[in-house]
Amino acid sequence: MQKFEVYRNQLREWEYCYCRNCERIRYSFELEVTECGIRCSKCGAYDLEAPAWVSCPHQKPRAVKCPRAGKGIKKEEYGDDCRYHCNFRKHVREPSKDKENPT
Repeated sequence: MQKFEVYRNQLREWEYCYCRNCERIRYSFELEVTECGIRCSKCGAYDLEAPAWVSCPHQKPRAVKCPRAGKGIKKEEYGDDCRYHCNFRKHVREPSKDKENPT
């Protein structure tokens, strides 16, 4: 049970990751926590890449939590470029402005 809680907390920190088996970004609702670790609910694989904070060339000038942990960023002749054009966090949700249910 203790390992399960560790993996659950890790998934909360990640929010999303990259499934090497599916070759897709998987969000927390597409992942399952088991005693053996975190796995993709679509293919059942445990072969996941943890996200990491990087300076993404497509999201300048801010750092983003990249699902590929910056593995696609390469030095080019005219600056950095990333071979993955995921734009996974391009649209950031605004906080709720609902007067009845403020968040």
